[in-house]
Amino acid sequence: MASSLLPAFAVRRGEPVLVAPAEQTPRETKTLSDIDDGEGMRFYSSGIHLYRANPDKQGVDPAAVIREALARALVPYYPLAGRLREEAGRKLVVDCEAQGVMFVEADVDLTAADFGDVQSPPFPCFEQFILESTTVAGVEPVIDRPLLYIQVTRLKCGGFIFGQRFCHCVADAPGGMQFEKAVCELACGAAAPSITPSWGREMFMARQPPQPSYPHLEYSEPAGGPVDRMLTTPPGDVARVLFFFGWGEAVYGGPAKGGEGPIPGVTNYFSRSKNGKGEESTVVPISLPKDAMDKFQLEVEGLTAEI
Repeated sequence: MASSLLPAFAVRRGEPVLVAPAEQTPRETKTLSDIDDGEGMRFYSSGIHLYRANPDKQGVDPAAVIREALARALVPYYPLAGRLREEAGRKLVVDCEAQGVMFVEADVDLTAADFGDVQSPPFPCFEQFILESTTVAGVEPVIDRPLLYIQVTRLKCGGFIFGQRFCHCVADAPGGMQFEKAVCELACGAAAPSITPSWGREMFMARQPPQPSYPHLEYSEPAGGPVDRMLTTPPGDVARVLFFFGWGEAVYGGPAKGGEGPIPGVTNYFSRSKNGKGEESTVVPISLPKDAMDKFQLEVEGLTAEI
């Protein structure tokens, strides 16, 4: 269904395919921490990036470029190509057997300009630009499913939309963006992209050490040692990973919708935006009952009027 801000359209999806690592990867089992296999983590988090056309990329298929880069990035980040399995006590482990991530290419008769100036989530008609897994009784299972779903939608102007859904058990926002950064570096032609350990707690441990070219990444060594290395990204540096693939200007990069998780309406995303005066600001979505929201809005308006 098209948004009232968009002309009528229909996304034409191809057949989804599994993309496996481009090279042989370790066959092993990785156990998730007690933090990562909790009930509150068992969902998929979605994001969207919208890009304008780049005249230098005329005749180049972004879906093909990204698919190849994805396969190469899955070599060091091979656990992402695995599958979650439950053991005794509902403990989650990842079977790393290079099963692959789900990928689909699509086309739509829209231009990047049709979306206007998207400032914050939800992205217009985001359901059309992300590939979701099969739901069971309204719930999207994570067991024995691909851990990453990607849809690349070509626009008639030459731009494209990159939509992804990560299983939150194995990738939080900084970890997911770090993987996307590796994909983009490969898509841009980097022979040796910077591969660094992601959010630790064992999962997403790439086989290469941290690279000095990422001074904004901070590492700490918990009691568990290197295998538990944690990665944190200072909030001010999030924008550094929003512009990638070397295509046209990035129009939008961020969550597909306001909030996701096992509890409807709960959200914890924030993103940069601009108000009606063109002033930069930070959007912090919250969910409250309508009567409480009305009161909260009055309070915020009163506080901001004094600034």
